[in-house]
Amino acid sequence: MANDEGSSAGVAALQLSSGSRRGVAQDYIVLPSGGELTGTMRFVTSQPSLGGEALRFSDLALFGLSGRWALFSKLELSAGAEFLPKQPSFTDEKPWQSVNAGLRSPISRRIALAISGAGGHLMNHSGMWTREALSIQWRKPIVDVMTFDISGGMNGVTLSAPRSKGAFLTELSLTTAVLFREPSGHWGAWTGLSYALPVTARGEDPTTGMAVDPQPRLDFRIGTVLSLVRAWDLYVEYAIVDRGDLGDAATRLPILDGGFDQHQVIFGVTRHFTNKRKRSTYSGDAMQLGMR
Repeated sequence: MANDEGSSAGVAALQLSSGSRRGVAQDYIVLPSGGELTGTMRFVTSQPSLGGEALRFSDLALFGLSGRWALFSKLELSAGAEFLPKQPSFTDEKPWQSVNAGLRSPISRRIALAISGAGGHLMNHSGMWTREALSIQWRKPIVDVMTFDISGGMNGVTLSAPRSKGAFLTELSLTTAVLFREPSGHWGAWTGLSYALPVTARGEDPTTGMAVDPQPRLDFRIGTVLSLVRAWDLYVEYAIVDRGDLGDAATRLPILDGGFDQHQVIFGVTRHFTNKRKRSTYSGDAMQLGMR
């Protein structure tokens, strides 16, 4: 499926690939032209974790703002930032949480290569985290209204802080998803699983002084998007994010978005910007993209 919006968070939470969510409804793997600006509100819930307290719906919310632009239909540039407008009284996290940037390019009509990076604040600490990722994505149409989406790659995460050894870990990841769409391109949906296997891990978590001990991860996501008019999309997504054990700090990461077991409900709105030269109707554009 498609997801880079707010994926600065993606340091800990696996994504169902990357790209425009309209690409699910209109069956494209890289933004073909123009650009888009997306705002998201991500509600995070979890069992007792931060400050030993549970996070209930609306206790903690992350606001993401991201944009992407297509260059010559061969390169997609993206960048975004994530902020913390709402948090419970027992936490004191920084209002600015993270930033991210990425490049995506099609290798063929159904295959794309993506490179991304992100960075942000460690929880309740002056340190920082950074993430680099390389992935390849493949889509296989099954019928006109259903497509398989498979992505694989490698992630590297660094935890650093002054007067600390810091830590570094790498993971191999695999995501499988099923995408659904209606032929005119005005509606799409997705559901999928992501699995990550630690390859290397060394160093200490600056927030605990414990050696990092990452575990295999398995995430689940389901979502839907409405693209009823040319300029706007609305979407909602539900995610179960897996990261270590709540009872073992060494298996978690000190990252607010995805660094520990949590559930997320994400609401998003996207504004599209198209080339002024384009004069065809929106319905015609959507049907043409779906038949390519």
